[in-house]
Amino acid sequence: MTTNFTKKLFSFLFLALCIANYTEAQLVHPGISHKLSDLDRMKAMVEAGIEPWATTYQNLSSNAKAQYTYAVNVDPAITTEYNSTSDGWFINDGTAAYYNALMWYITGDSRHAEKAIEIFNTWKGIKRNTMTVPLSSGRIWRIIEAAEIIQHTYDGWAESDIQEFKDMLVYPGYSNTTVPTAAIASNDISFYWRVYQGDPARHGNQGLFCMRTMMAMAIFLDNEIMYDRALRYLQGYTHRVDDVAYPSGPPINNNQLEGCEYFDEFTQNGFETTITDYGFNEVISNYIYENGQCQESSRDQAHGQAGVSTITVMAEMAWNQGDNLYGHLDNRPLLGLEFYYRYNLSWVESFPDQTSPWEPTVASGEYIERTDQSGRWRSLKINPYLVCSTTEEDWHRGRVSLLTSPIYEMNLAHYKDRLGLPSEDYKWLERGYDYMTAQIGVEGEGTVTDHPGFGGLKFRRVSPGDPISGFNSNGLPVYKMNDLSVPIEAENFDYFVLDGQNRTYSDNSSANEGGAYRTDESVDVKVASEGGYCVTNIEAGEYLTYTINVPANGTYNLGIRYASANANGNIKFNLDGDDITGEVAVPHGGSNSTGLTDWKDSQVASEVHLTKGVKALKLMFSGASNAFELNNFSISLVEADPDPVNLAVLHGVASQSIDSDPCPYGGCAELAIDGNTNGNFGGGSVSHSAHGTSGSLKWWKVDLQNNYNIETINIYNRTGGYQSRLSDLTVEIKDSNGNTIYSEFFAGYPDPSWTLDIGGVVGQGVIISKTTDTGITLAEVEVFGVDDAITLSNQDFKLENTVTLYPNPTTDLLNIVNAQNSTVSVFNILGKQVLTPFEVKEQNHQLDVTQLQPGIYFLKIDNGFGAVTKKIIRK
Repeated sequence: MTTNFTKKLFSFLFLALCIANYTEAQLVHPGISHKLSDLDRMKAMVEAGIEPWATTYQNLSSNAKAQYTYAVNVDPAITTEYNSTSDGWFINDGTAAYYNALMWYITGDSRHAEKAIEIFNTWKGIKRNTMTVPLSSGRIWRIIEAAEIIQHTYDGWAESDIQEFKDMLVYPGYSNTTVPTAAIASNDISFYWRVYQGDPARHGNQGLFCMRTMMAMAIFLDNEIMYDRALRYLQGYTHRVDDVAYPSGPPINNNQLEGCEYFDEFTQNGFETTITDYGFNEVISNYIYENGQCQESSRDQAHGQAGVSTITVMAEMAWNQGDNLYGHLDNRPLLGLEFYYRYNLSWVESFPDQTSPWEPTVASGEYIERTDQSGRWRSLKINPYLVCSTTEEDWHRGRVSLLTSPIYEMNLAHYKDRLGLPSEDYKWLERGYDYMTAQIGVEGEGTVTDHPGFGGLKFRRVSPGDPISGFNSNGLPVYKMNDLSVPIEAENFDYFVLDGQNRTYSDNSSANEGGAYRTDESVDVKVASEGGYCVTNIEAGEYLTYTINVPANGTYNLGIRYASANANGNIKFNLDGDDITGEVAVPHGGSNSTGLTDWKDSQVASEVHLTKGVKALKLMFSGASNAFELNNFSISLVEADPDPVNLAVLHGVASQSIDSDPCPYGGCAELAIDGNTNGNFGGGSVSHSAHGTSGSLKWWKVDLQNNYNIETINIYNRTGGYQSRLSDLTVEIKDSNGNTIYSEFFAGYPDPSWTLDIGGVVGQGVIISKTTDTGITLAEVEVFGVDDAITLSNQDFKLENTVTLYPNPTTDLLNIVNAQNSTVSVFNILGKQVLTPFEVKEQNHQLDVTQLQPGIYFLKIDNGFGAVTKKIIRK
């Protein structure tokens, strides 16, 4: 398979003929950091309430800049010039536009889209830029991200306003042949002409910021020459022949300045012109050295992190356009991340293979003395401080703020989940993620000009490839989530920028032997006799992967449209690694298909229970080769489960620990179940128990007045700087008999909220308690479950709430605990009994599940007085 889209072939064919000032290249849209399928995934996972999407979304939606009420109140007098007064306004408004663009797509509330458009229109008149350091203009990428999303997902942005915004970005106009030198000298420019050359005179992160803004701008403007300008420069290539040159060199550096033990510094006295396209610190190989060391590692750790992070942000943009910048120089960006996190994380954590802080030195061969491409700095040793300051407050190595920066999700999504690299390759990146998770839970906003941010919502993946609905006339994939509302065409298996073999498909042939449609991939596709395309030459051991969105919890029928040559082929549906159908013979003869031109529909499985959310579906083939061909498949909803509702609002009665005042400080207990998650105490919707004494038990409770299946609990904290008061909580659930059926301690505090996956236990009361100082203050407690009161026998209660199965999933042994004197039956997903029923005598009974094929099974546990059914997964 080609390493980028077909559009690249077109560009080289007419490269020498491109003389126009602007080239329409039809890049993928939306396609900066988020393709349409990425936005679809965010929306679906938030609606499904699945972690970490749910909590990360809650954090985003609570951000002041994500509100459609965000005030765009900048003085109009400063909206035509980017300067030291307006840049803060512009970046804040641009961030608000981006957050509102995301909120628009996830919620469907057009007020968010209109807020973003208001911001675009406020700033579309910039015609001067007095911020002469290119870095400043490199910080504005978020507003371009917002514009890309809104232009391609919302029809309310007027074409004339879109064009004015585009013209503003490149004012006084884009050219690939002529540089407006006079306008640049007089500052009568906007952004492109401030970033188009990076910054050859400074540390690499500054020029990298410029490249990031230029790449985002190019995608939004659909300008392939501009896009390639950024992409080629980062890889150290020469400029395109139809574009203006990159900066020449080498630099002129005459005098040494005063440095310190970490680096030497020299004056910058201009540049020679002897080497065209010289390549300065922005070039990836010049910024991340061959050992993973960053060009700025002798400066300080914060700037080095920002630079490497910026490279990976552009790598994600490039991947979305079909280019493998992530893999440049054998995954050099990953090498930079591993070096950075090994040095910083080993300062605060110990590991079996790194029991003491890692100290890379020149003497050990792990650190490189090198003069950077600007000629201004020579690295001598890695710097744990801020530049040359050695005060305690300027110690940067291992800072929590750096180690919790939101960089992990996007990069692990690529190197771990997309590529499936060996874990040793991203070991320190994953250890950093674990550290971040322990510290703050999910990725936050970070520094908006530096970091990807909110990665658990935006970048967490479920499958290596991306869902598509086909290809456009230029050969670009049309990214779109498979939503199950219509049959899914078999030939539209997930797209992968590189070779999809063993990632999005497995095919035994090395080429497309069908000769149609996706001819640069190995899956055999031909023109179907009934029209369209079909997958042919199906062999045992092959599979195809599709990213799908299951819209609701419920039962589904699974079917295929096929034509068969004989009855010897099998198909199996596998969802997120779980076998949901078993091997099913594809029928032949009689009322079924009787030949490869006789297309019929066949039901593979009926009333299979699925849970909602985005999932990776594998169609797996076995049996005889070439037994059938596949046109499409369908997953059709039969009956949806009742939707979970907030039982606390519907049925709850709240109480809390008090002294004499039933509503301490006006914070009555019922304010935490009033449906309002606003954490501002002054808003009158936050409960407040009595403070009590140090070490005393403070508690808040909601009684649901009956037993219900409780699935999730959302705890919203008070805001305004009081979050830490809700520290170190114990959450309990009791049933109507007073039995404690769930109890868990949580260190830290919700900021602003926690989502607890309870798993459907049956209970009536939810109690939140703590013994730390100060009372319990809660903005809201949501208790979600099905609104169907449960009356079970005491034996059923006992079985449901005391029988435990672990580990689950399991590969070999399953422990069945507290099921003494019960009979256990095991059924597969289709309801077929697969093991002979057996008696459990002891408290801890071990079941050998190696006799079962991998998949989902159900254990029915019956003690003669009551029964309970529990799901297990055999891996």
